[in-house]
Amino acid sequence: METYTCEECGLEFTEDELDRDSFNSGDYYCKRCADFLMDSGWDAVDPNHEFDSFSDWDERGH
Repeated sequence: METYTCEECGLEFTEDELDRDSFNSGDYYCKRCADFLMDSGWDAVDPNHEFDSFSDWDERGH
């Protein structure tokens, strides 16, 4: 069984254990790290969580 190294935590995972979106783009992130990075990005652009989505954030001109 082929394993891939998560680019964030450095641990080995099978394809099923990786985040599908990042895997399809050629990057390897485990699901836990992908969720952490997505939440960190959201906190960076919207620290008060006032927006429901990134499209809402763009529509309000921010």
